[in-house]
Amino acid sequence: MEDLMRSISETDPLVDSSADLAAPVAHRRYANALAAWPLRRRMAVALTAPVLFGLMVAASGGWAPTSSPGWTALVAGAALACATTLATYLPRPGTGLRPDLGCTPCAVVAAVTVLASFGLLSSAPHDVSTAVLALGVSAFGLVQRLNNPSTCPA
Repeated sequence: MEDLMRSISETDPLVDSSADLAAPVAHRRYANALAAWPLRRRMAVALTAPVLFGLMVAASGGWAPTSSPGWTALVAGAALACATTLATYLPRPGTGLRPDLGCTPCAVVAAVTVLASFGLLSSAPHDVSTAVLALGVSAFGLVQRLNNPSTCPA
């Protein structure tokens, strides 16, 4: 491969032989990931995350003087993961108004993790370990949704 590039660069003055061939591949990976998330989904995350954060705090008993900054950060992370999970259901541009469900059992599991996060936070208000568990559950739902193939064996 190197010999081929060397021979091309010697014969073609427009080819820069000093260019790193791995950089465009890495750049394309991130560009493809960004292109996979249309603007409507990114906007949905930006608008939904603060609303879900407020609802999660309210479900956990509201603001308390005893709540730690760690608990607040964990609940904010769970709200962000839940908002991202919900944004994956928005249809892609040009596909109509039908939600992007993918595999139905997988779609249901991801949606249930959003509700489970609320349930966990309301079960033990302002408890850091419960907030860690809620973040873990919401992260599981997000990973489940992002790894969901268009068709699965289920």
